[in-house]
Amino acid sequence: MEEKGILNKRLNLKVSAEILSNTELNLSEKLVLSLDYTLSTKRGYNIITNLSIGELLRLHPNIVSGCTRNLIKKGYLIKDDNDKRVYRLTDKLKSVEIPLINGKKDIRTIVIPYEIYNHPDLQTGSKLLFGEYNSMSKTEKGYFSKRDTTSKRMNVSMGSITNWTKELERFDLLDEYKIESGYYTKQKTVRTKEFKREVEKPIDDFEEIDRIDDNLKNNSNNNLDVLGPI
Repeated sequence: MEEKGILNKRLNLKVSAEILSNTELNLSEKLVLSLDYTLSTKRGYNIITNLSIGELLRLHPNIVSGCTRNLIKKGYLIKDDNDKRVYRLTDKLKSVEIPLINGKKDIRTIVIPYEIYNHPDLQTGSKLLFGEYNSMSKTEKGYFSKRDTTSKRMNVSMGSITNWTKELERFDLLDEYKIESGYYTKQKTVRTKEFKREVEKPIDDFEEIDRIDDNLKNNSNNNLDVLGPI
């Protein structure tokens, strides 16, 4: 079977609440599983090699390999019976309990643009946080959750939220970040950078081009164009 390579910069990663808030997964596992999750909604499986996934997500292939093994052990992925290169999601995500935050379950699915998850210098946590900010950025109020709420939603420390926010600011990926003080609390407003593309398509619209993985790896021109730095 040929690898259906992701060769369109418009591919955006969908990260469900069951992935983002998951207490069983580390940050790299969440990012890798999000690729499987996204592809499962499009063609039902993932046949991209660890090397190509690493280039796409800017993770070392060994990290990707380790994440895949762990995701199989934890029951989120399974290899196809007929083709061991093919990975499919199991039903485990459906049974993941979304934590209560301020008495409610936040079931939003966030989206991480290609320009973010393929960024060569961003930490994985910063990529996930951009997706979280981006999920409400274009609303009238922008993203306005408290840092404590964001940390609970992502199952990370408040210190990590602060550090990742500073990193997003440093790379000029936030169009707006301000904190306004009220009588009893501080309110932050975040708006993420909007990326301009030659031809706009709906979120998660992408083309699947049949290509053998060896060709993808050996064709340096295509790699630089598709998987290279922004």
